[in-house]
Amino acid sequence: MSNGSYLRFTHKCDVYEKTITTSAAGQQVAVFTMLGTIPGQFQAPLEANSSSERRVAPYQENLPKYELIVPAKYAEYITYSNRVKNIVDRYSNVIDSSNFEIIGIQPNFSFSGRKHSVKVSLRRVVEGE
Repeated sequence: MSNGSYLRFTHKCDVYEKTITTSAAGQQVAVFTMLGTIPGQFQAPLEANSSSERRVAPYQENLPKYELIVPAKYAEYITYSNRVKNIVDRYSNVIDSSNFEIIGIQPNFSFSGRKHSVKVSLRRVVEGE
């Protein structure tokens, strides 16, 4: 659970990779395929700019922001084109099953200078279906 550090990574989430395909009509369509399940610590942002974004068109809605701290050995799963979904706790209780887009990636380094973890800023995705 601790991945070689004192920080407990008590949550797990699924990471989906974006691929662009062309439909029969010639339109480019984004398709998300699952890369894997990774551990992390899901929490509210600790930064000063942690307020949620407010959308007023086409309808009024709040888009909350969250943070996910991921161990360094899973950093290859974290890119701006990937999405995070199905966040569960250590007892497999679903915390949030929404789609989240990655809007910020910040590596955290230990005292030895090696990458310890990656702090990922997430925002809920709102899409028309």
